[in-house]
Amino acid sequence: MKTNKQKHKLGKKHLVALFTVYFTLFLTLSAMVDYYAYDLINPWLFIVLSIAAAVWATAVHARSRQKSQADVLAQELEEIL
Repeated sequence: MKTNKQKHKLGKKHLVALFTVYFTLFLTLSAMVDYYAYDLINPWLFIVLSIAAAVWATAVHARSRQKSQADVLAQELEEIL
């Protein structure tokens, strides 16, 4: 059974938009965790972990070269900028 996966080429602007999408996602999740932890954990730790997770997710996404919903969000972000 063959899968019909769309492969696409990523430009620098699209990679920055993807990073922004993933960073926003991870930062929002981290903010919710920090809120429910009642500020027991340093917020800078969440920011650093969000940046690291966004870089990792962007690299994995770029390596897979498969179009996903994150690409649609990144494309809309590119059009706004």
